Amino acid sequence: MNNHSSVAESASANRASANRAAVTTGASSATAAAADAAKVTEPAAAPPANQDALNTKTLKQIFQLSPIGMTILDLDGRFLSANQSFCDAVGYAEYELIALSFKDLTHPEDVPLLCSLGEQLLAGKRQHFQIETRHWSKDEKPLHVGLTVTMVRDGYQRPICFLLQVINLTAQKWMEAQLRHRAFYDGLTGLANRALFVNRLEQAVIRLERNTSAQCAVLFLDLDRFKVINDSLGHNIGDKLLSALAGRLEACIRRCDTLARLGGDEFAILLEDIDGLEDAIMVCDRIHNSLKTPFKLDKYEVFANISIGVVCSSVGYEESSDLLRNADTALYRAKAQGGACHTIFDQTMHQRAVALWQMATQAQFAVQREELTLHYQPVIDISNRRVLGVEALIRWNHPQYGAISPGEFIPVMEETGVITMIGKWVLREACQQICQWQQQLPHHDPIKLNVNLSARQLAQKDLAEQVNTILKETGLAHKHLRLEITETAIMQNLVEAIKVLQELRALDVCLCIDDFGIGYSSLSRLQQLPIDILKIDRSFVQNIGAKGENTEIVRTIIDLANSLGMDIVAEGVETEAQLEGLRALGCQNVQGFYFAKPMTPDIALEFIKKSNQ
Repeated sequence: MNNHSSVAESASANRASANRAAVTTGASSATAAAADAAKVTEPAAAPPANQDALNTKTLKQIFQLSPIGMTILDLDGRFLSANQSFCDAVGYAEYELIALSFKDLTHPEDVPLLCSLGEQLLAGKRQHFQIETRHWSKDEKPLHVGLTVTMVRDGYQRPICFLLQVINLTAQKWMEAQLRHRAFYDGLTGLANRALFVNRLEQAVIRLERNTSAQCAVLFLDLDRFKVINDSLGHNIGDKLLSALAGRLEACIRRCDTLARLGGDEFAILLEDIDGLEDAIMVCDRIHNSLKTPFKLDKYEVFANISIGVVCSSVGYEESSDLLRNADTALYRAKAQGGACHTIFDQTMHQRAVALWQMATQAQFAVQREELTLHYQPVIDISNRRVLGVEALIRWNHPQYGAISPGEFIPVMEETGVITMIGKWVLREACQQICQWQQQLPHHDPIKLNVNLSARQLAQKDLAEQVNTILKETGLAHKHLRLEITETAIMQNLVEAIKVLQELRALDVCLCIDDFGIGYSSLSRLQQLPIDILKIDRSFVQNIGAKGENTEIVRTIIDLANSLGMDIVAEGVETEAQLEGLRALGCQNVQGFYFAKPMTPDIALEFIKKSNQ
């Protein structure tokens, strides 16, 4: 028994090797060895000649021709014989295997279990076992096999050898791994997908329940103006941007953190085992700093900004879905603040978001209750600092929530479609106001009116008819109205947009492209559009100054407008340096806080009187 136990140890280790070898070995040698052992140990009468032939030659032939890998191991786990199928799988010739043990071909992590099962075979606790094991071939390629090990005994039930039968599962395991990868990883970036991220977040929340002192954070990220890049430069460049962005985001986090692409241009980060909210904010800062350098994508250099919503588990959550929802809510607030920033979630945000959606669906009542008002920001002629016109900007003063930022309620109204009704009210109200001012300022040049059109409004086939009706009702001259449309709104459906713009232009209404410069397609397609004025986006104006950043971009836009016979208005002027920089570039008209913030009608009128004396 002691002898058997020492044999069992080596056999179990060798059985690990047997598992490897069994991937392609035949069963002929096993049969022959078993038959020979039986002859030596069994004193029974000699079998008939035909029976002896079956036990040797025929069985050896079956062993060698078997498509299933088979091999014979001695009680120490060393190879005695192997069929051709086994040899093909492991890459060894049979004579090479004789010098090895099965353990030599087996993954170290699988050896202990094989040894344990081998001991059970030697002890007679079982006759055979089946298991999946890992091995290496001669050229170091990994093999996964389904292994069946049988204990061969003589007539006195003494163990003789191990018979191993092996089915190669390597291709099957590879396919399973591919399917798992596709199920849990994003095909474009290679990052975790939404399913895997949610799973890891759920596990993190469970761990937090067990360790109340631990904290985690979720960052919800969204590319600013990605649709403009996608539509203007093409989806191929958009995909390359997402892949490159994934690399930069990975460089901003630890290996233990999880970065996922949830879909489109949305990403999420799970930060585990953090000390507090400060750690999450540091990650946000690293991300924003990493985006200061442009992405080089084919022949383009593309700048990208990200809005981030942050939520920390220290607030206390029962469900992982709460973390995701609240991070998304914080992201929405970051977007409303202009993007390229991060916002920390607080409990009032969710209540406000729910209320905002409820208010958006009842926006018509806000008009009836006079909760909506218009403020006016002047457009200034640099040469004499006189007011040429004003831009009408909507404000919502809710009786319960107070002043609501347009960046919050306009996107919601846009999505729900309420913006079309609100847009008509804005146009009518503003036209009436300008007509009133013109009557109060009979000796001044007529004030022009700028009104923004949303993408929903631009998609209305009867938009030109609506505008014409309102101008007739209010009495405002057509040439005094300037309708502002963003590049993004135009690019959502370029063909239809051009048609509507041509109809508006036929009314003798001036058309402006708002936030010009942030869309990449307009430079090449601008000539297709019946546009009178370009409004340079504030992001370019902000960097004109002593250091001269973006000066050449603004110069190019101004030269382009001049060559096409268009006027220019620079938005977001806040400093004297910006004003002088624009003056030097030949920009005539500006708009921004340097001169005036949006004002109520009464204050705006006084400003106009004072400026235009």
